[in-house]
Amino acid sequence: MTTPATALDPVTGILDAFQLHDLVALCDGGHGCEQAYAFRIALIRDPRFPDLVNDIVVESGNSLYQSMMDRFISGEDMPDSEIRRAWQNTTQPHDVWDCPVFEGLFREVRDLNATLPKERQIRILLGDPPMDWSKVNSAAEFFETSFALEDRDSCAARIIQDEVLAKQRRALVIYGSMHLLRRVVALRSEEEQAMEFQSLPLRTPLVALLEAQGANIYSVLTSADIDLTLFQPDIRSWDTPSLVPIRGTPLGEASFRTYYPDAILAGRPDSLVKLYVDPDRSPSMEEQFDAILYLGRRSDLTWSQVSPELAADPEYIRMRSERCAWMGLPV
Repeated sequence: MTTPATALDPVTGILDAFQLHDLVALCDGGHGCEQAYAFRIALIRDPRFPDLVNDIVVESGNSLYQSMMDRFISGEDMPDSEIRRAWQNTTQPHDVWDCPVFEGLFREVRDLNATLPKERQIRILLGDPPMDWSKVNSAAEFFETSFALEDRDSCAARIIQDEVLAKQRRALVIYGSMHLLRRVVALRSEEEQAMEFQSLPLRTPLVALLEAQGANIYSVLTSADIDLTLFQPDIRSWDTPSLVPIRGTPLGEASFRTYYPDAILAGRPDSLVKLYVDPDRSPSMEEQFDAILYLGRRSDLTWSQVSPELAADPEYIRMRSERCAWMGLPV
């Protein structure tokens, strides 16, 4: 039986989820939504957070720099030029992680740790594969290096197993939404022709990998791209942000395609194709996520941008331009 969704206090709702789960996976809200970032900061600043959570796992950091990040968030002073390598040198050539909201989280955790005893300090785990850009000077070297790495979700799953679950710790996992799916989605080509998943496989998502290994996860989509009033009109009167459990509600029973109408890029980095979720053969939303973090109308949301100073830095422009060109992406 379908019942209307109801809104909960989001900070309390997430912290309550940690009472019953080892991991809470929280979508970052489309890589750069400032309201989603503001919620993450409110969450970690809550005085209950350090009592319930040991680690924060992020997509926006290269695990090659884990020891440096450990030192930084523990309070060691180091030049900005050194610490920024953690988010500028991931496997992703684009500038998304250079937006201030991603650096801001690292600095917020550093500030929080300065107020906590050592045994309660939060650790940030960098989830991206250990790409060493000092060994990459051409497209050929890029492909040789990147193909030798674990895929991104498998790398993050291994890190979480080794550094969180094996040590009986609890972690907040902050990743893009497609990494947090429980079930593989069926796809259609750009011409809307049904196709078998095996013909152009997506990687198994992070949450699916971890749950197959026995992890207990509460997974939350952040609503930055979809108008939830399409499913339940009274949502427009809710407080923002709100946490909305979706099982057995119109939001949960809706097709996964309704939430993901846009193209998904799949294939090799040098031969990406556009695919779309098949509405007839894919799971419902409640089969993928437990809850939605409601941020309000999309028209009211704002997006973090690379700073003007960084965007005008010739060396930075050269670096990003080269890496995008090596992957065949527009600069």
